Amino acid sequence: MSNELFNKFSAIGIGLTFLASIAAVIVSIISLRYSNKVAKRSGYLGTITASRDKWSNSLRESSSLYFTQIARICSGQEDNLEEIYNELTRYHFAIVLLLFEQDEEIHNNMSVVRSKAFEIVDQSNIINQQYKKLKESPNATETYIESQEVVVKARQKMYDLRCSILNDYQGRIFNGIRNLLEREWRKQQYEATDMWKEK
Repeated sequence: MSNELFNKFSAIGIGLTFLASIAAVIVSIISLRYSNKVAKRSGYLGTITASRDKWSNSLRESSSLYFTQIARICSGQEDNLEEIYNELTRYHFAIVLLLFEQDEEIHNNMSVVRSKAFEIVDQSNIINQQYKKLKESPNATETYIESQEVVVKARQKMYDLRCSILNDYQGRIFNGIRNLLEREWRKQQYEATDMWKEK
């Protein structure tokens, strides 16, 4: 009888070992599937987050350089206005390409600024032409040239254009870009935290 009892316990032990092995295999399969899902999701999120981060950094850098050119063109300096305008245009289009129709208002305001900056360059050229024309005269002094109606009007127009850029458009563009960057930051935060909570 003890042999029979031993056989029964052995059979039960073998059966339990077999069931435990099957359970371990099932747990391993489930764990492997979950690990693959997590790895895929992590890779996807890493790629998306890196792409979004690169976009944000590019927009931030181009915007910073754009606003630097606005400051330069509106600072009252007369030298290199065409060069500054060209740099402003370069960063304008860099930002527009990054935005890709995301915010038409920013693009429209930037177009107005670029147009006004071009007018500033144009008025500066009018003043320079007046200087060249009147410098040939032996009695023409800087005070005399500056008092000429053409120069006075050009300087006033430049002043008005600069004030308009700084007071009417710079803040709108800055706030629009800041809002875009903030929305992008929130999306990145969602991807990094809340998206993991789903499924």
